[in-house]
Amino acid sequence: MATISYYLSSKIDKTLSKSQILLRLVYGNGMALRAKTRIFISPERWKDNRIIIPRLQTNEQKELLKSQKQLDDLQSIILDAAITIPKEQFSKQWLEQVIDKFYFPDKYKLIKEKPNTLFEYINEFIKTAHLRKDKDTGRILSKNSLQQYLATYKHLQSFATKRKKKDFDFEDVNTKFYEDFVSYLQGLGFTNNSIGKHIKVLKTFINEAPISLKNKADLSKFKVFTEDIDTVFLDEQELQNLCSCNLTGRLAKVRDWFLLLAWTGCRYSDSEKISNTDIKDGFITFRQQKTNEKVTIPIHPAVIEVLEKYNYQMPKPLSNQRFNEYIKEVAKVAGIDQMETITKTVGGILTSTQVPKYSLIGSHTGRRSFCTNMYLRGIPTYTIMAISGHRTEKSFLKYLRVSKEEHAKLMKQAWANMYSSNTR
Repeated sequence: MATISYYLSSKIDKTLSKSQILLRLVYGNGMALRAKTRIFISPERWKDNRIIIPRLQTNEQKELLKSQKQLDDLQSIILDAAITIPKEQFSKQWLEQVIDKFYFPDKYKLIKEKPNTLFEYINEFIKTAHLRKDKDTGRILSKNSLQQYLATYKHLQSFATKRKKKDFDFEDVNTKFYEDFVSYLQGLGFTNNSIGKHIKVLKTFINEAPISLKNKADLSKFKVFTEDIDTVFLDEQELQNLCSCNLTGRLAKVRDWFLLLAWTGCRYSDSEKISNTDIKDGFITFRQQKTNEKVTIPIHPAVIEVLEKYNYQMPKPLSNQRFNEYIKEVAKVAGIDQMETITKTVGGILTSTQVPKYSLIGSHTGRRSFCTNMYLRGIPTYTIMAISGHRTEKSFLKYLRVSKEEHAKLMKQAWANMYSSNTR
């Protein structure tokens, strides 16, 4: 895994009266490269290796926000490119070329020999994935999307090896191919939802291919497996239990991050980027990383308490994987340990197991808890969606964890309100 850090050049450009931001890229094996970002700022707007953006809405603030976005986009492209680059090609020349492509993409649009086989095409597709933009949001594809592409490609290659083949022609991609590939994934013990993700990526590979290749494949019977999973949420009492827990160190910080998620409805990836410049007049306003949707979130008292605890500068976030590990520890300490029955299809077989609730809690449980608790409070669905940033009611409803008994109680309460108002 590669990481990037920044520092400011000690040299000041006499024309701009600004210094250039430099970057240091560290590869997984400890190799380090340095390069110029071509982004310049005033030295007084740089502190603790990051851009300091003033709260007042001025032309300077706009320029600094633009520089910050440019820096974020450049970092995303470099890290995505680092995932696919073989370690023997990891060099200063490679890094400078990636940066140059970021600023001048048209220079690198070369006419290449067209791929003919499935793997030739997928390999080319993945190599250029870090330059591709999401059709819905217009933003560079996320690191998670690229990792999913690589995972599916790896399984397709293993599938080919098992069938004693080195590659497939596009004509090979038909109903029989689909059935055999699904059977192969089931044999690995994958759940229906995991299989569905790989089929979805395979369909993306094919649908993005040139028409001359795409038309040779037959996707008519390619069903993307989906299965409702038994996810959990934390009700308001459980959130209070977390809040009251006597924790220190990393567990206290993870607990506070989770409370922020549970009372804002943010994704963890968005909460990492919230800064004091996003907070004004009791609201948090920002653009979601995944959808590019602008959302405005009222600040709940529990969120104010967390933000004030850290002087509106949340501690450095953990990786999503580490966060998910630690929040389970936190929930266990808080006594959230009732047994939950989990039913899912594994390797084509429906299974049911009982596990303690804390083992099911992750970063996304916070967002799910927000949506469910606000729904149970009687807040209109579309109001919650406006806060959470859900685009469709269908996708929003997947987040709700409301039992039939709770729905009945909501209806009963609504009737009570109706009839009590009629008697006044």
